[in-house]
Amino acid sequence: MENKTIKLNSGKIISIRKELDMKITKYFHIIQNENVMSKKAIAAGQGSGFDLKQLYNTITQLQEKRIIIKGMLNALNNGITSFDINTFKTTNNYNIFAAGEAKEAISQLKIVLKNTLNPAEKAKKGLKNIGKKEVFTSAKLNQLIKDLQLKANTYDAKLEDFNNNTELDVTNCSSSIEEFLTI
Repeated sequence: MENKTIKLNSGKIISIRKELDMKITKYFHIIQNENVMSKKAIAAGQGSGFDLKQLYNTITQLQEKRIIIKGMLNALNNGITSFDINTFKTTNNYNIFAAGEAKEAISQLKIVLKNTLNPAEKAKKGLKNIGKKEVFTSAKLNQLIKDLQLKANTYDAKLEDFNNNTELDVTNCSSSIEEFLTI
């Protein structure tokens, strides 16, 4: 694949980020509202018609794009006018934005988790007799949440390492460090 260079201004980057924000929010709301639906509603053609598992996959792809867009905007805001995506993925800022995306997804999935069928009721009545269809079961959602939490923990550990082991050299400082640390 050929590497391309494109030019974006902050207005365009903000516009892209807002579009990503809207789509991710919309898609999570669809999953939250349609994870459990009555078979009658499905037969009547209610709902968005999206495959919710594919929609969740789309959300994860959009979140990765949003991390990159946030990185681009951060670079511009810091006066940096060139941006290499692969280099960005090795930075502390990538870890910050990725941790945030993982934690947001966890929050959204916990809302979906509240809208699942009771496993005991499913076992007692059987799926055929329950009258509802469920896409993401509580077990599946708990696994997704656990996987996302492990990712968030990894990013948080990288952030902690950065915060504890990265130092800043302050030059041309006429005051002692004690003066800066005193409030």
